[in-house]
Parts: sequence; structure tokens; C-alpha cells
Amino acid sequence: MASLNNTSHNLEKLVPAAEKDPIYHITAPSIWQCLTTVCTVIISSGTSILMARTLDPSSLGNYLFVQWLAAIVAATIGADMSTIASQHIADIQCRESPGMIAGIFYFLWHRQQRRILLYCLLYLLLGFTLSYVFHLYPFPQLLLAGLSTIPLLLSNVAGTTLRSLRRSDLLIMLHLFAVLLSLLLVIVAAQVKGKPIESFQLAFALSNTLTLILSIIIIIHIVPLEKALQPGIFLRERLQQSLTHSRLFVILDAIIWQRGECLLLAYQCKPTEISFYMLCSIISNSTIGLAPFLLANIVEPMRVSKNAHGLYPNPYDSFVKTTCHLVFLTVPLCLILSFFSPTLIFFCLGRDYLELIQPLRIMLIATGFGSIATASLTHLAAYPDQYSTQVRSQFFIALLKIGLVILLSTHWGITGAAIASTLAQILSAAHSIFFCRHILLRHELRL
Repeated sequence: MASLNNTSHNLEKLVPAAEKDPIYHITAPSIWQCLTTVCTVIISSGTSILMARTLDPSSLGNYLFVQWLAAIVAATIGADMSTIASQHIADIQCRESPGMIAGIFYFLWHRQQRRILLYCLLYLLLGFTLSYVFHLYPFPQLLLAGLSTIPLLLSNVAGTTLRSLRRSDLLIMLHLFAVLLSLLLVIVAAQVKGKPIESFQLAFALSNTLTLILSIIIIIHIVPLEKALQPGIFLRERLQQSLTHSRLFVILDAIIWQRGECLLLAYQCKPTEISFYMLCSIISNSTIGLAPFLLANIVEPMRVSKNAHGLYPNPYDSFVKTTCHLVFLTVPLCLILSFFSPTLIFFCLGRDYLELIQPLRIMLIATGFGSIATASLTHLAAYPDQYSTQVRSQFFIALLKIGLVILLSTHWGITGAAIASTLAQILSAAHSIFFCRHILLRHELRL
């Protein structure tokens, strides 16, 4: 599940978070990293298509909902480290000695274990409520969804440590290993008769666990864990601040961008409608990262190679040019996807899923705004003092979305929910763009 905040890391090589250097450089990625990332996306998409082909729409709706529920509970209690928090911790960790890096790893690992215990208690309570009180979803499916999520929560710690060591190559290879293993296990699970949902959940739980084991083995070999130093009180305070600073923002992001309305729709929509809606949301949210990826890995490196002055003189100039480039990339991509969506849905998922075309086209409008807003979010990450202002605006947008979803879904079902979600996401993205412009312009005038 991709969100607007999680997508902005594609532009980090174009827009550095720190402002120590007056010249903003563009770094060209290696070809193998781009190809590996593309292969990872293709394999992951193929796995999802295979599951959709194996399950009927109703069963797929049950599967998508319980997996989403497990992930969203982890995010809201702070067990799932956001991309912004992970990047902040990695920036702190990379400045320390190897022994202190190992100490920070242990600190994050033990903290995550405590969060996982809290997550298990809350999730079991929620699963019991949904299964035995409201009779919505089978308890075994809810339990397996939580089980497959736990290894991902611990993998966040390993991923943050690798990011602090500037080992993006290992992170990319771990992602590729995870999706390849998931595809293999899903193919095996598809042959199991009787309970395909539980088989797929066990397949992903095993894949996530084996990937976690591999990442820990890598950490053991490249980080001197036996020489770990205990972080001091001030360093621990900075780490805690980085972890808790964005939690409210993550909750609001979950409501606005991560299908928070599905909890409301679960009480008034059929599993088939939930399946269509969640598929639309997954496709549209995943597409948000397409234009930033093309800009950061293909367009800008090609432009810089032809122009010796491929530098941004200041943050405001970087924001304006990057946003304009994203507009020219995003609008044609969204129009093409919207026009060819019936063909793509029929070819990939089959005739049973053609009903999701209308809400998908509505959500692709928000996708365009979300893609364009990734540049502003990357810049705003360098201004933590403006965090409270962002939270206040996103809080009101989240309340507006909840009200619109209740009102419109009552009359028009998932189409009404798609309209409400799109309006809220457009407001969220537009606010980020104009707020970033205001902050950067004010900063330039001060200089």
C-alpha cells in the first residue's frame, strides 16, 4: 500500500532534505538499480494479478480488507515506521560511529518489540470485535493477516540501518528477493484447494519471515553488533522525537490516502464492492509514484547529461522546476491510464472486475494531484518547525473526508466513496503544494 508520503522518497536525489549546500545537485542513479526496481514492481504486480485470478471478487475483498486492517492498525500505533521517520533516524544514525550505529539498532529493535506486543493486544481485541461481535470477517483470516504483518514491522528496523549505511543496493536486492519468494509461494498456495485466502496469507507470512531473517544476517555481517554502544540520553531523546513526531501525521495520512474510509464501508458494502473499491485505491495510490520515479531516474539524469548546468541554485527554484516537470509527466500518464483502463482491467483481472473502471477513473484524478505534490512533501520535510501547521490542515481535511464518505457512499455506494476520497486527496495535495511554495518563497525573501 503506497501513500503520498511514502512516494516522495523518489525525489530525494533531486531535492536534498538538508539546506547546507547552496547548490542543489542531481545525482544519476545506476542502471541496475532502476532495472531492479522495475523488475520488483512487475513481479509484485504479477503476484497480485495471480491472486485476483485465483480468488473470486468476494474472497479477494475479504483478503484485501483484513490485510489492510492489519497494516493500518500497526501504522496508527506507531509500530510501522513511516518513510519520513525512517529517513530522519537514518540521517541521525549515519553521523555516528559504527559502535553507536549498532547501539541505535539495538535501541530501535527493543522498542519495536514492545510496540509489537502492544500491536498484538490491540489487534486481537479488534479482530475479536469484528469477528464475534459484528460477524464481519472470520477470525482465522484476521489472525493470519496480523501474523504476516509482524515480520514487516521488524524489517523496518533493518531497513533503516541499511539506509543509514547508504546501502541502497542491499535494500533493493532484499525487495527483489522478497517479491520473488512471494511469487513462488503464492504459486504454490494457489494449488491448495479449500481455503485459498488462508493459504495466501501463510505464503506472505513465510516470505516476510524469511526476508527478515536474511536482512538480519546482512546486518550481523556489516554492523559490529558485538561493539554496540548504549545511546546517551540526548541521542535517545532525538530518536524518540523522530519516531513520535510524525505519528499524528501518519494517522491523518492513513485516513486521507490509505483507504481509511474502508472501515466505514465494511459495515454497509458487500465484500465484492469492498474488493472493487480497494483495488481501485491500490492501483491509484501505486500509480502516484510512477511520474516521480520517471523524473528522478530517467528524465532529470538525461537532461543533466546534456546540460553542464544541471543544478538548482536554491530550494525554491528546485521546487518550481520539479513541480512543473511532474505536471508535464503526470497529466499524460493519468490520461493514458484512464483511457486504457478498461482494456488493462479486462486483460489483467478479467471480466468480473470491469465494474471498478468508473471509481478507478475518478481516483486517477487524485493520483495526478498526488504525484505533483510529492516534490512539495520532500521540501517540507526540511522544515520540521512547520509540522504543526501541516497537521492542522490535514486534520480538517480528514474530518471533511469522513463526512463526505458517510454522505456520498449512502447514496452512490463505492462511486460516492471514490468521489469523497478524491476530493479530500485533491485538497490535501493542493494544500501541500501551495503551503510549500509559501514557505520556500518566504525563506528566499529572508535570504
